[in-house]
Amino acid sequence: MNKQEYRKKLDSLINRKDLIPGVHNYCDRWCERCPFTRKCGSYALSEGLDSNNEDNDLENEKFWKDLSMIFEVTFDMLKEKADEFGIDFDNLDTDDYKHEVVENDAVKRSKDYGMRVIDWLKDNDKNIKEAAKNILIVDETEILKLKDAVEVIQWYSLFISAKIHRAFMDYGIEEEDEYSGYDRFGSTKIAIIAIDRSIAAWGYLLERISNFEDDILSFLAELSKTKKFVLTTFPKAMEFKRPGFDD
Repeated sequence: MNKQEYRKKLDSLINRKDLIPGVHNYCDRWCERCPFTRKCGSYALSEGLDSNNEDNDLENEKFWKDLSMIFEVTFDMLKEKADEFGIDFDNLDTDDYKHEVVENDAVKRSKDYGMRVIDWLKDNDKNIKEAAKNILIVDETEILKLKDAVEVIQWYSLFISAKIHRAFMDYGIEEEDEYSGYDRFGSTKIAIIAIDRSIAAWGYLLERISNFEDDILSFLAELSKTKKFVLTTFPKAMEFKRPGFDD
C-alpha cells in the first residue's frame, strides 16, 4: 500500500458509520481473539482490510464467554486447593508491596511475573506436550482448550505489567487532570481483565496437569496480590466504560 492508497483508505474509514470510535484505545491488542475487529478502524487500517469479519468475531466472543465461565467455575476450586497450602485469595496481604511512583512495586512484580511465565513455558514445553498426549487419549476435545489456556497465559504474561506501568505513570507526581484519570482507569481495567483471564487459564492447567501444582499456585497467588493492590489504589477502575466492550 503506497502513500496515496493509505490516505484514501484513511479517508474511507473516517466516513464509516459502523466503526466504534476509540474501541482500540483500551483493548488487549489481541486482534486474532477480538470480537470487534469488524468495527475497529485501527484493525482495518493496520491490516489493510475492511471486510466483514462477523463470523470470526462471533467465534471470539464465544471463546471469551467460555473462558469467563471457566474462571467462575475454577476459582472456587482454586481457593479450596490454596487452603491446603495456606494461601487465602480473599485476604492476601499486600503490605509487602511498596507504593512508590518511580519504582512502583506493582509494576516490578508484575514484570517479574511475566518473565517467570516466559521462562516457565519454555522450560516446561516438553512436559506440557507430554501432558497433552495423555489428555488426547482420554478426550481429544480438551486439547484445544489446553492450547487456548497456554496461549492466554503467554499473551498476557508481559501485557499485564505494561498496562499497570501505564496506570501508575506519573501517579502522585502530577496533578490529576480529566484525561490522566480517564486513561489511568482504562489501563487499570484492561490489566485486571488480563489478570482474570490469566487466572482462568492457570486454573484450567491446574485442573488438567496436576504435577505443576506448586508452580501454578505461586503464579496465581502473585496475580491475586497484584490485582488486589491495584484495585485498592484505583477502586473505581472497574466502573470505567471501554468503548464498544462495555457499552
